[in-house]
Amino acid sequence: MKMPPVSIAVEDSSRYASIMTDVNTYKDEMILKFIMGAEPLDKFDRFVETLKGLGIDEAIQIQQSALERYNNR
Repeated sequence: MKMPPVSIAVEDSSRYASIMTDVNTYKDEMILKFIMGAEPLDKFDRFVETLKGLGIDEAIQIQQSALERYNNR
């Protein structure tokens, strides 16, 4: 299922962008390492914890709030 075109609240947009810049940089780097075998898959849980430390849960909540506003229109 594809996410509908939602708009993040103005007050959340810079925080969301900051989180996602860090998340995407780390994710791109680590996914390549996992695929190439440079990082063992048994470290995947640490990868997930690092994403959480970068604020991915907050970014998900910002997106969830945008989706709820979209659905309530």
